[in-house]
Amino acid sequence: MKKTLLYSLAAFAALGLASCNEDYDDWATPQSYGQDEAAAKYGLTFAAGSEINSVLPDADGMVHLVAVSTTDASVSGYTIKTLTVNGGNINGTMVGNDICVSASDLERLVEKQNDSRAAVSRPIEVKANVSMNLDNGDAVTTETVADVTGTVTPQPTPAIDEKGYFVLGAVQENTVVDADGNSANWQLSKPVYMTANGDGTFTVHVTTTGDGDNYFKFYAGSHYDASSWDVVNQGQIGCETNGDASRHNFAVYQGDPLYTGGVQTPVIHGAGEWDVTLDMNNLTYTISPAEGMYYITGNPNSWSKNPINTMFYGEGNNVYSYTTYWKGAWDLKFWKKKDIGNWDAAYGTVKDGEGSESGTLINSKANAFQSPAAGYYTLTINMQDNTYKWTKLDNQRPAKYTSVSLIGDFNSWGGDVDLEKLPAIDGNDSHNWYVRYTVPATGGLKFRADHDWATSWGVGAADKDKAIGDTYHLTPGSENINVQAGTYDFYLNDITGRWNIVPVK
Repeated sequence: MKKTLLYSLAAFAALGLASCNEDYDDWATPQSYGQDEAAAKYGLTFAAGSEINSVLPDADGMVHLVAVSTTDASVSGYTIKTLTVNGGNINGTMVGNDICVSASDLERLVEKQNDSRAAVSRPIEVKANVSMNLDNGDAVTTETVADVTGTVTPQPTPAIDEKGYFVLGAVQENTVVDADGNSANWQLSKPVYMTANGDGTFTVHVTTTGDGDNYFKFYAGSHYDASSWDVVNQGQIGCETNGDASRHNFAVYQGDPLYTGGVQTPVIHGAGEWDVTLDMNNLTYTISPAEGMYYITGNPNSWSKNPINTMFYGEGNNVYSYTTYWKGAWDLKFWKKKDIGNWDAAYGTVKDGEGSESGTLINSKANAFQSPAAGYYTLTINMQDNTYKWTKLDNQRPAKYTSVSLIGDFNSWGGDVDLEKLPAIDGNDSHNWYVRYTVPATGGLKFRADHDWATSWGVGAADKDKAIGDTYHLTPGSENINVQAGTYDFYLNDITGRWNIVPVK
């Protein structure tokens, strides 16, 4: 009898092990089905919500994007698992059987995706996945995804002020700098008016003197009152977060229904010259370093009054360089682009240069400075502290390429446009290339050598989303350079890989 009992227990144990290995169900997890099986079993369907085409603001603050339904009476509700709008994640809420989102969250997301707060109808694609909650407490997951399309129109933005816009803050003349290097002097009596570009955008060139945060705001011209901040502040425009140093940002205005935390103050960090653009069509602002465009004149080009092909290359932080072969004791000066031809505004030194390795620059009654002994050098100018220095390279710098050219979307990536090489100096290759060319169509382009892809120049990955502005990109790399249709001066140095693209206006 004992043997019989033992055999029975062993058989039961074996059966239990078989169950563990093959048929065990974890009842603590939701039931899962194949992509179509669960939907078919419970009759799960999705449809466009009642507010899939929304014109904001929304009356109750919740936008109904997707309607969910089933034919199975045991389904008591739904839980949102994933929800995206145009691929961007967004928080959702079930309101009855509808997948809903906060109207303000949706508006912010759509505006961010379009880099615009304009009240323009924007197409949206909504994708959502839910689990079904059953009366018995179980949950059923499915891979079936809702996919509906519609439109969202952001809230109306203020009309463009007929009297334009101005700025106040640490971007005004005669600003005060405190002990921490922060500049903050708001002079209501000295507004700095922006230039209207005729297309809803306004620009201004400003100088900051503080090394720290330089606070400023925009203001609508129709609210200007030299004696009342209360009046002026009715037209204030700033940002969402106080002290935001973003170079590109959404603008927040007085009484803004989307950014309800008030108009906060943006900053420009550091001393320097800046180009500031306010785009009232899209309610954005952009702050760009006003990197100078400097051109060499002197013995190298017979003291040309229009030295358009001998331009310094940007190194960033208001530092520029030019690399080539220099004769010994060559005299030279340089101009900022706006001053070309004006000898009174040419940069040079206090006294005639003696071919020293470094020195100080001035642009008032300046004397020429000189290159050192003959050879390949990089001349570097620091326009932040007005200094220059020469850095010697090895003299074994023969010609590297037979051609440097442009190729891109504008010519369907075929039929290179060649740059011209600057003349050799005493038989030594200049290594600098230049051409003025009209790009017929907007798109990407690159420089390349010898009409081949073995050596090419583009923009570095970190800068690939930057647009060509009034100056140029600095970083060589593998990404295409995005250029609008138009006429440009193109420059490249094949020793350093530095290149400039400058719009011709």
